[in-house]
Amino acid sequence: MKQFIALLVMSVAITACAGAQKIQESIVRIGIVQNAASLNISGDNGYYLYEMNTGKCTDLKTNDDYLVRCRDGNIYFNGTYFSAPVRLVPNDSTGRVRVNGRRYRDSIMLTCKKDKLTAINELGIENYLYGILPREVNPKWNAEALKAQAVVSRTYALRNMRRHMKEGFDLCAQTHCQVYGGVESEDLRTTTAVNSTCSEVLTFDGALAQTLFHASCGGHTENPDFVWIWERKSPSYLSGRRDTFCADSPHNAWKNLLSPSLIRTRLTKAGYPVGEIKNISAAGGKDASGRTKLLKITHGGGTLTIPAPKFRLAVDPWLIKSVFFTGIVRYRDGYEFRGKGWGHGVGMCQWGAKSMAEKNYNYHEILHYYYPGATVEKWED
Repeated sequence: MKQFIALLVMSVAITACAGAQKIQESIVRIGIVQNAASLNISGDNGYYLYEMNTGKCTDLKTNDDYLVRCRDGNIYFNGTYFSAPVRLVPNDSTGRVRVNGRRYRDSIMLTCKKDKLTAINELGIENYLYGILPREVNPKWNAEALKAQAVVSRTYALRNMRRHMKEGFDLCAQTHCQVYGGVESEDLRTTTAVNSTCSEVLTFDGALAQTLFHASCGGHTENPDFVWIWERKSPSYLSGRRDTFCADSPHNAWKNLLSPSLIRTRLTKAGYPVGEIKNISAAGGKDASGRTKLLKITHGGGTLTIPAPKFRLAVDPWLIKSVFFTGIVRYRDGYEFRGKGWGHGVGMCQWGAKSMAEKNYNYHEILHYYYPGATVEKWED
């Protein structure tokens, strides 16, 4: 019976959205730990281990901590070996498997490659969103802003599935995809936002929209053509627009001082080898949103001209919050970058969405403002 349950666990993981077939069929596999020498595994309630190659099931003791290692294609739980890969399955829907002390819904798959472990949380899309929203938006914000984020995050996940297929899962748990923290990250207000928008996504011409988002746009959202090189021209709903709602964002005026040695080290590590930095200045003018296009770096080995977004990501996207620069000031001990906004600026401005919600706009209106021409719909057969 347990073999049968383990094989079906993926098909019954989603219970919150009865009737939304496309959503129900969407199981996401999140890489929560990659290439680890060892893991600590435990469970809050009864759970068991299912060997996917042999179909064998083994009960694991509730609340016991298992030190898990990988060797020669086998996975060892406190010295007892099992054929990899294995799936850890709770006995019922209330059970939670813990990986390194953090609880996760639904099941955990452990894979072994070159004696390194990867833990993958396999779960339904709505359960996944429960662990995303509190990491991507402040749960204390107005409910309509949280609902807008729920639709955006759901659409983004479904649109970008298989992004990490080469690593054996769909999405990572970091900012490269969306930040995911499992059960420990969940909050009642964001869970309510997920449930109240159940199965809703943003579409354009009948397909899932590319729902990019960022913290604060600084007064104008950005066209992705100035940020990334895409195979096709960016869709019209991401063309960028003046934003009158994010004026109260705390990120609308920022400045940070970075040392020349840090800038040089980070650029070199990112594949832009430079000598001793002598000067940094804006170049190439500004794009339609007002953001800097290029940075010119004069250094001991010559001159480097680099797209501003690439410079930001290479050096420090937390200190250089955006490329919406208002100035680059040279001091004896470094370069002070001044600007407004936080993030790439494409798609929904989260602080703008917060302000719209506080001004009694509903989440449909928020989404239509930031993705003009796109449609909110139930993703059903």
